[in-house]
Amino acid sequence: MLSVSRSISRRCRPGVLVSSLSLKKNSGVIEEEVGFPTSHYYAHSYRYRAQSTISFDAAAYFSNSPSSSTTMPNDRRHNNLASSNNNNNNISIEHQYTRQQAENQIHQWIKNNPLIAPYKAEECLAKLWVEQQQIFDDWAATSQSSSAAASAAASSSPPILITPNTVNLCISAWCYSKKGQIAAERAQRLLNWMENLQSSSSISQFASLLPQPNYQSYALAIEAWSQAAVIESSKGSATNNNSKAIPDATKVGFNCAKRAEDLLMRMQAKHEEFQRLSETNRDYYPYHSELQPDTNVFNKVLMGWSQIRGGTKASAIRAMRILDLMQELHHHQSSDVPSWQGIGLSKVQPNLHTYKCVIYAWGHASHTLEGPDRAEEILRHMLSISKAGNNLGQEVLPDEECFHIVMKAHAELVRRRGRGDISNADRARQVTDLLNWMELLAVRRTKPKIEPNTESYRIALSAWAWSHHIDAPKQVEEILFRMIRACELNRNKMRDIENGLGSKDSSVTTLAVTPETKDFNTIINCCSFARGVGVPKDEFDDEIKLSQQLALKETYDVAEGVLEALLSFPYAQPDSATFAGMIRACVNLLPDTNERDVRVIDLFRLAYQSPNTAVKSLVRPERLQVPAGGGCVDANVLRQLRYALPTEEYIRIREEFEEHRRNNSRK
Repeated sequence: MLSVSRSISRRCRPGVLVSSLSLKKNSGVIEEEVGFPTSHYYAHSYRYRAQSTISFDAAAYFSNSPSSSTTMPNDRRHNNLASSNNNNNNISIEHQYTRQQAENQIHQWIKNNPLIAPYKAEECLAKLWVEQQQIFDDWAATSQSSSAAASAAASSSPPILITPNTVNLCISAWCYSKKGQIAAERAQRLLNWMENLQSSSSISQFASLLPQPNYQSYALAIEAWSQAAVIESSKGSATNNNSKAIPDATKVGFNCAKRAEDLLMRMQAKHEEFQRLSETNRDYYPYHSELQPDTNVFNKVLMGWSQIRGGTKASAIRAMRILDLMQELHHHQSSDVPSWQGIGLSKVQPNLHTYKCVIYAWGHASHTLEGPDRAEEILRHMLSISKAGNNLGQEVLPDEECFHIVMKAHAELVRRRGRGDISNADRARQVTDLLNWMELLAVRRTKPKIEPNTESYRIALSAWAWSHHIDAPKQVEEILFRMIRACELNRNKMRDIENGLGSKDSSVTTLAVTPETKDFNTIINCCSFARGVGVPKDEFDDEIKLSQQLALKETYDVAEGVLEALLSFPYAQPDSATFAGMIRACVNLLPDTNERDVRVIDLFRLAYQSPNTAVKSLVRPERLQVPAGGGCVDANVLRQLRYALPTEEYIRIREEFEEHRRNNSRK
C-alpha cells in the first residue's frame, strides 16, 4: 500500500497537472479517477514551483492531535479500526480533529500569504483525500470479514475527513489570491470535483458521505469568475475610447463574466431540479431551498459585468438582463413564500447595490452613445419606485454615488467628443440638471439624505469646461458660486451647532462641499481657452468684430471675478496654475494694447508676492517648480509672461522678479 506520508508532489512531473487521485493497494501508484484538482507545477519556472508548493510532513503537521500517537492513518491502525465501538468513537474524534487542524491551517495560509495559499490549501486537501480513500478501503475490507469487528463496522459509518467547508476554504483561497482567470478555473475545478464525487464508481459505497457543493461553494466560484473579469480586463493597455476596436483584454474579461453568469444559471437549475424532486417525494428528497441563489449571488455576477474595464454595450445589456431576471424571480417567489408584517420573504430582491451595478455598467459602456441616457433612465426608475413604494422590504432610493456615476458618464462623453460637437452643451446641461435634482432632494430631507458634495459640483464644472461652448464660462461661474454658497451654509450650520443654536444633525457636521484651488483654476482655464468659440470664420465686418471683442471681454471679466473670489475665499489660496491661466486669459481674450500689458504685469507682480502654499512635488523636475522666494511663479508662469509681453518689458519685469526672489530667499 502506498504510504500516506509520501509527498504527492514527488509523483508529479514538472509541467503536468495531477487532475485526480485514486489509491491502488496493489500497484502502489496514484492514478486519475475522480477528477480532483491538486496544486499544479510549472515546468518553465522551477523557482516559482518551489515558492508555490509546500513540503508536507504528515507527522509534524498533525503532531498537535489529542491522541498520544499520530492521527495520520497507517496499515496496522486501519486493520484494527473496527475492533470495538469505543475504538470507533476515538478514531472518529481523532479524524475530526485532523480536519479541524487542516482547516485552521488553511485559514492561516490565506491570512499570512494569500498569493501561495491556494497551492498549499490544495496540497493539504489532496493529502486528506488520499487518507480518506485509505479509510474507505480499510473500512470496506473490515466489513467483508466475518469477525465481530465487521458487524460493528456495518452498523456505523467511516470517519469523514473532507467536508464542504474544507473544500470551500480552498475555493476561497483562490478568490483571495487575485490571480484572475487562473484562480477562477481552479475554483470551478474544485466545485466540479465535489459534484462528480457522487458519480464516482470507486467509492460508490460511501458516496452519500462525501461532501456535496452547497450555497457557499457556488457563491465562491461565482465570485472568483467575477473577480477574474475585472482583473483580466485590466491587464491590457489603456482603452482608446476613440477607437471602435474592442481590446483583447476586454474580450477576456467578457468571457470571464459570462462564465460567472453560466455558473449562476447552473446553480438556479440545480435548485429548481431539487425543488421538483422534493415536491414529488419529500421524504426521500428533503430539500429546503439550500441551493437557491439569493440577491448576494446575483450581485456578484452583476459586479463582473459592470466592472469590466472598457465595458461595451453587450456587457451592459447582460447586466440589464440579470436585473430583469431578479425582478421576475422576486415577483414569482413573493407569491409563494410566507410574509412577515406585510413584507415578502423572498431570497431574490433587487437592492441599492443591484441597481448601482447596472447603472455603472451602462455609464461605463464604451463604443455607444446611449449608455449615459440608459443609466439616467435607471436612476429615474429608482426614484419613481421609491416614491410609489415597493414591496421589497428595503429602500432602493439612490444615493450620491448613483448620481455621480450618471453625471460622470455624461461628462466623459462630452470629453471624448471634444471641441465642435453641437450636442456637448446638451450633455453638459443634463449634468447640471442632475446637480439641481440633488440640491432639491437635499432640501426635501429625504431618508437616507441625499445632498451634493464637492465631487458633484466638480463633475458639473468639468462637463461644461470640456464642452467648449460659448456659454461655458458663464455656466461654470454660476456653478462655482453655488458651490461657495453651499460651503458657507454648511459652515454656518456647524457654527450654530457648536454654539448650541441649531439642532445637532450628523448630515451637516461634515463639510460636504468645500471648493479647492483647482476648482477655481478650472473656471479660469475654461475662460482662457474660450477664444474662437462661437466665432464665425471668414467674417471681417467691423460690427461683428466689435461684438466678438465685447464677448471676449465679458469672458475675461468672468475669469477676473473668479480670481477675486479666490483671493477673498478663506479656505483656498491661488497657486502657480492660477496666475498662468490668468495671464493666458489676458493674451487670448483682450486686444493687444498697452492696457493689456499693464494687466499682465500687475498679475505677475501679484503672483510672486503671493505666498506659495503648494506642496513640493517629488515627480516634477526641479527646474519646473517654484524656486525659493519666488512666490507662485514657476516655469509655466514665466512662459506665459514671455508670450504676453514685448521683449523689453519682459526683461525689465524679469529682472524685477529676480531681485525680489533673491531678497526673499535670504530671509
